[in-house]
Amino acid sequence: MKMFIMPDPERSMGLSTAQLRKTFLIEDLFTPGQIVLNYCDVDRTIVGSAVPAGREALTLGTADELRADFFLQRRELGVLNIGGKGTVTADGQTFEMDALDCLYVGRGVKEVRFSGEGAQFYLVSYPAHATFPTTQA
Repeated sequence: MKMFIMPDPERSMGLSTAQLRKTFLIEDLFTPGQIVLNYCDVDRTIVGSAVPAGREALTLGTADELRADFFLQRRELGVLNIGGKGTVTADGQTFEMDALDCLYVGRGVKEVRFSGEGAQFYLVSYPAHATFPTTQA
């Protein structure tokens, strides 16, 4: 997981274009066959993607930085499909997702899997202090 430590507003004013890009730009986010996660210290945000390729589903694992047994132990997850048809499975419950469909996955879900040849899932996750049901919009 790549870490982004944001400068305070006063320091941001003096950054060059190259420094601004290095500090704020997330590159190579949508990589086929991978889940890519980026941690930002502002609100402990995780921004990422899951781009399934082929028949293998991608499983969202935890990261050492989270100090958790599973990714959503103390977090919640928003999923937006910006690609073709795909499927998200959350603790055995399957959600078919077309382009621009959204899914909220609540805290406590132990296994999240992504599949679908043309699907590109944009992920955003924040710490959660309450549990709500997984819901598709």
